[in-house]
Amino acid sequence: MVHSDQEDRMTLDVYRGQAHDRARTWTALTPDERRRRATEAAALKDPDTLWSLTEAHLTLHAASGVLTSRHTLTSYRAGIRAFLHHATHRAWSILRPTADDVQAWIAEMLTQGRAIATVRVRVAAAAALYRALRWAGATAAHPFEDAVVPKDRRHGLEKNAPYTADQVDLAVAAASAHPTRASELRALLLVLAHAGLRIDEALHLRWEDVHLDPDSARLTVQSGKGRRSRSVPASPRLRAALSAYRILPRTRAHRGDFIFPYRTWRGAARHVRPLFEHAQEPGGFRGFHALRKAMGSRLYQQLGDFAAVAEVLGHADINTTRGYVRIGEERARRAIDSW
Repeated sequence: MVHSDQEDRMTLDVYRGQAHDRARTWTALTPDERRRRATEAAALKDPDTLWSLTEAHLTLHAASGVLTSRHTLTSYRAGIRAFLHHATHRAWSILRPTADDVQAWIAEMLTQGRAIATVRVRVAAAAALYRALRWAGATAAHPFEDAVVPKDRRHGLEKNAPYTADQVDLAVAAASAHPTRASELRALLLVLAHAGLRIDEALHLRWEDVHLDPDSARLTVQSGKGRRSRSVPASPRLRAALSAYRILPRTRAHRGDFIFPYRTWRGAARHVRPLFEHAQEPGGFRGFHALRKAMGSRLYQQLGDFAAVAEVLGHADINTTRGYVRIGEERARRAIDSW
């Protein structure tokens, strides 16, 4: 008999196994049949079949392979649907697009006001589709090989500024007033804003990763990026919130030993978004990453050490951490204040 905690540990492996099994629907075919099905799907602009083909190729041949994150797969699937919608509207031949077609699509997305980051993800998704079509032998086209997407030269804080400490506190206060999820939402907000976890890391946090001893309170974080793990100190407020949440009775909504019941960031956002709207924050909810940036920005202001902040946040490249703060402005302010 498999105990519930063992079942939870198997969840990610089951998902990976399912992805591998789905890939077999394509690898089990003869090369001629694979090419026929891929060609037919491209002619029909069939989003489900073309996504199935792309997922199979990503699972078998992408750098992360079967470890490709669910978030990446979800983003790519949406990107491929957007590409196919555009190709249908413009009456493109999927198997014979031109570089001008691709560049016109990019220009149209930018003209519509799509964020450069969104355009980049959609282009990456469409490029993955064509790698899969070439793998299936349906085309030899490389339409995205020379595609140009402008660089976003805005500072990271302009694209998505971190919440201030006051804004976080207002949201936490709104969470504390929630009629049924107060402890849960308060704990989630502080895991993101005080420990700086990515939302995917927070949703995969287990109670065995939480150490609440007052002298060494910390979280052991299993990162989906590079499959690294790191230890993050827990603030007194976070420790108190997790302690209060931990003693609550478990419900069927909870996923075994996972701390939070949400399976996806969308599920979590559905409950977190109203907290910021209730707090009447300008612009409302700006996403979970603004909470992570709040932690990184606040920590840098206290430490003045990018390497230390990068280690806590799990950044492989310290330049990523630099996008969390405006060093020049802060240093100039301190210098000018002393004049």
